[in-house]
Amino acid sequence: MRWAEIEVIISDSSGPGLADTNELPDEGIDLVANVLIEEGCGGVAITGPSVRAAGWADVPPPEKRIVTGYLPVEDRLEGRLRTIRERIDFLAGRGIGIGPSEVTIRWVEDSDWSGAWKSFFKPLEVGRILVKPSWEEVEPRPGQVVVEIDPGMAFGTGNHPTTKLCLLALQKHVRGGERVMDVGTGSGILAIAAAKLGAARVTATEIDRAVAEVARDNVRRNAVAGQVGVVEVESDSPAGEDRSVDVAVVNITADAIIDLAPELARVVAPGGVLIVSGLVEERAREVAARLAEPGFTQVERMVDEGWIALVLRRAPY
Repeated sequence: MRWAEIEVIISDSSGPGLADTNELPDEGIDLVANVLIEEGCGGVAITGPSVRAAGWADVPPPEKRIVTGYLPVEDRLEGRLRTIRERIDFLAGRGIGIGPSEVTIRWVEDSDWSGAWKSFFKPLEVGRILVKPSWEEVEPRPGQVVVEIDPGMAFGTGNHPTTKLCLLALQKHVRGGERVMDVGTGSGILAIAAAKLGAARVTATEIDRAVAEVARDNVRRNAVAGQVGVVEVESDSPAGEDRSVDVAVVNITADAIIDLAPELARVVAPGGVLIVSGLVEERAREVAARLAEPGFTQVERMVDEGWIALVLRRAPY
C-alpha cells in the first residue's frame, strides 16, 4: 500500500509577545497535531525543540517545528488533504503564535513508512509502565509493567501527553479484577496496559477495521488475548454493546466525548470511573459539564504540556 507522508512546517508568527523570542507555543503545535489526527492520521511525530526548552541554558529558541503524519492513498485522500490545509490556515489566523505553515506531501511505500516511524518511537517510562517498540530490546526494572507496541497506522505509542496521562490514571484506578473498556483503542496501548495492571476483562473498541487489526496484533504480541477483546463498532455506537464496566478510558477528541456522554453513562457501572483525555484547556470545562448531566462527577484533573485528562466517577445508585 502507498501512503501520503504529510509534513506541516510551522514558523513563528512574530505576533505580540513573540517577536523578540521566536518561540513557538506548544499549544499551537499540539492543535496542528490534533488536526492531523482528527483527519485520519493514526499518530503524529513532532520534531524540533519544545518551547519549554527554549531560552533555558544554551538552547536557542526554535524558529520552526515539523509535524509529520501519514494517510493511506485512497479515494478520500484529496478531501482530507484539502481539509487539513484549510484547518491549519484557520489556526494560523487565531493568534496562537503560529504563522503561515507549509504543508508538503511525499508518497511512500509500506516499508518506507515503517522505517520512518522507527526513528521516532523509542522506549518510554510512564510511572511504572515501560512502553517499548517491538523492534527494541530493553531490560525492564523490577516491578515495571512492560507494554510492547508496534503502532502500525494506529495512534498510541505512549509519547503523546494524552496517552501518558491515561496510562498514569489507569495505574491509579486499575488495581486488579476490574472490567475495563477502552473506547477508540488505536494501537491498543491503553487496553493492553489495563490488562497488564490486572484487569480481569478489557473490551477495546475501534471503528476503523485496519486499526482494529493493529490492536489485535499488539494484544497477541503482549500475550493478553485471554483478557483483551478488540471489537469493531459502528461510528454511531463507538462504545459497542458492553455494559457495566468498572473503568472506561476514552482518549479521543472533545467533540466525540461530548457526543458519547449518554453511551458512557450506559457503559460505566454506578460508582465506576471514567477517564477522558484528548482535551485542551478551553474544552475541558465544557466536557466536564456535559458529563455531569448523566451523573459523572470530576474527581481529578491531570495536565501535561497543555493537554488535559479528567477522571470522573459515576454516581452510585
